[in-house]
Parts: sequence; C-alpha cells; structure tokens
Amino acid sequence: MMARAWLAFCALFIAAPIVVVCAAALNGGRSMLFPPQDPTLARFGEFFAGDPVWRTSLEASVVIALGSAALATLAAWPIAYGLWRSGDRWSRALAGLGGLPFILPPIVFGVGLGFLWSFFGALGSMAAGVLSHAALFLALPLATISVGLQAIDRAHLDAAATMGADARATFRTVILPQTIPYTVSGFFFAMVLSFNEFIVMFFVSASGFATVTLQIFNSLRNGFTPTMAVAAILFIAVSGLTFAAIARWGDLPRLMGADPARADD
Repeated sequence: MMARAWLAFCALFIAAPIVVVCAAALNGGRSMLFPPQDPTLARFGEFFAGDPVWRTSLEASVVIALGSAALATLAAWPIAYGLWRSGDRWSRALAGLGGLPFILPPIVFGVGLGFLWSFFGALGSMAAGVLSHAALFLALPLATISVGLQAIDRAHLDAAATMGADARATFRTVILPQTIPYTVSGFFFAMVLSFNEFIVMFFVSASGFATVTLQIFNSLRNGFTPTMAVAAILFIAVSGLTFAAIARWGDLPRLMGADPARADD
C-alpha cells in the first residue's frame, strides 16, 4: 500500500508542472497565467508559423540538433570500433578525449569554444554551432556504440571467420546489424540533448543566430509569455518521443547498465 502511494506521489510530482506548463500555453493574452484565461490555441500557431522569430529559432534548433547528432555518431563509430578491436592505450586515450567535453563544466567548454571560433572567424555561424554540439555530445554515441560492440557474441565472429568472411564482410554482416539499435540510440540521445542545450550555444552563437532555448532566454526581457510555454511543451514532446523510441527499438536495459545474463539467472 505504501509503495503504491509513493509511486502515485512521484507521478503527481512529475506530472503537475507539465500540466501547469501545458495549460499556461493556452492563455489568450500575453501573460502566462494558471488557470489560463480566454483559452486558445493561437500561441501554437504563433510559435510554429506566425512569428518569424520563433520559427527561425526552431529551424536553427532542428538543423543544429540533427547535424550535430549525425556528426557525433559518425565520429564516434571509428573511435568505439578501434577501442573494441584493439583496446590499446592510443584507443583508450582517443576515447577519453572524445568523452572529455561532456564531463567538463558547460560554461568552461562554452567559453573555450567562443575563443576558438573567434580565432577562426566562425563565431556566430551555424557551422560552429553544429561542430560545437557534435564535440560536446560525442560521448553519448561513443558510449552506446561501445555497449553494442561489447554485446556482440564472439561466437558469431568465430562463425563468420570459419565460413571464410574477411574483416569487411564480418563488419557488414555481423557487427553492423547487431549494433544498429545502439547507434540509433546514441544518435537520439545526442539529438535530444542538443535540442535542449543552452549554455554552450549561448557562447558559440554570439547573437549570430538563436535556437529555441536562446530565444526563450531573450524573450524573458518581456516577461513570461504563453509562447514560451509552447516551446517548453515542444521540449517535453521531443524528449518523450525520443526516449520512447529508444525504449521501443533500442536495448534500453543494457544501455542503462542492466546485465542480461544476471537477469536470466
């Protein structure tokens, strides 16, 4: 009984602010009130189509999130594969460097990138935003792909070698198919965190462009508006759908650290 009551309390604790934010987006005026006054869906139209400022920031967020996630996943594959195949000190050092930006304080990494892109004359460019987030979130696909490679049954590799498959054929027919869920999971993890990230992008954008998170910050000068609540709902929806997809098509228990062998015991 106590366990159910605790779970109900936790569910209510999580759901309450989401309900408040969703309701605040329905306000007909320019103030974020709860309960909403003069409920309307006009703020959703304003965010996605009506206001060019919000529409442009959404486009920038999508481009940076998808581009950086794809680049991080492509860069993570050779690092994870080299670490899995050889495990020598150079592979470990490269993997450590790949994960270093993610464990640094974001403000330290953001300030460093600001100086870097300023030196190359790329500060405030979309390319700088994509590359910065790719470096920041490289650790996520690197971790998930490494988990997938470690999950491969060595007996499958031995069977492929026995049948005369070379390294390329083994990679194409055995390794790659078994690691696709982990690769996709890493891509989605990097994408959703890039979509929500603010601190690094604040230094890298240098007012050259604005993502949705930056636009929310800029809009705070005019107070809390219902359109900001629409942006918050978008973040919740993207995060929820992404993690639901990972749970459905990825190996979420293994990614969360569960040991299937012990579970079977």
